[in-house]
Amino acid sequence: MTAALNDNLATQINTLYQYWFMQFEFPDKNGKPYLSSQGGLEYNSRLKKNIPVGWQVQSIANNDLSTIIKPGVEQFTSKTYYPTSEVNGTTIGNGTTIDFKTRESRANMQPTEYSVWFAKMKSSVKHLLLNTELNSIIDSSILSTGFSGLQCSEQSFEYISSVVSSDYFETIKDTLAHGATQEAVNNDDLANMFFVIPDKETLEKYHAVAHKLYSKISNNIIESKELTKLRDWLLPMLMNGQVTVDS
Repeated sequence: MTAALNDNLATQINTLYQYWFMQFEFPDKNGKPYLSSQGGLEYNSRLKKNIPVGWQVQSIANNDLSTIIKPGVEQFTSKTYYPTSEVNGTTIGNGTTIDFKTRESRANMQPTEYSVWFAKMKSSVKHLLLNTELNSIIDSSILSTGFSGLQCSEQSFEYISSVVSSDYFETIKDTLAHGATQEAVNNDDLANMFFVIPDKETLEKYHAVAHKLYSKISNNIIESKELTKLRDWLLPMLMNGQVTVDS
């Protein structure tokens, strides 16, 4: 049920993102669709397409809205480790409990508030979109170096999340992926992944609309994990007769 609800919310977000930032029908200063209201466009040689006048084009590796999160974690006693295999789309699995000294070398990425994560490996669509609602997961978790993370601000979080979740992003990522045994992207590759940077006013409008949808998705993730924890605690007691369910 939760997955279906979140899939529906993700579809709503993607439709909004496509309308605003691919078709350029975001609200203009008069609240009307920009392109349909004869909003100005100019050609951008990096994207090889027209974009709204005043907008910029920057790379995932170097842009004004996010920064790449470097490997390294703070010392801890016990946390839950999430390799990429524990994430399916935006669904987060149970993970495994680790401690700082004996953790494997790949358990070396620190999740943070307003960070956006994606699997580096080709044809691997796995996203962690960590807003305030997911602070309980952020504080108790360590991620694999199989993820690449982008640190956003509160205002840019929803836009960067939408960029990374788009089919366009995954297509470019797969095109740039390389490697002899396992094809994946690295930070140098991210310097060749370009996207539009909207003006501040449009970014703030998108944040105002999209943050409600992303908050719902995150709250559903938390609820699902709590229900799973309850099920895993209760099921063994049902199986051995410690508790019964009245008909």
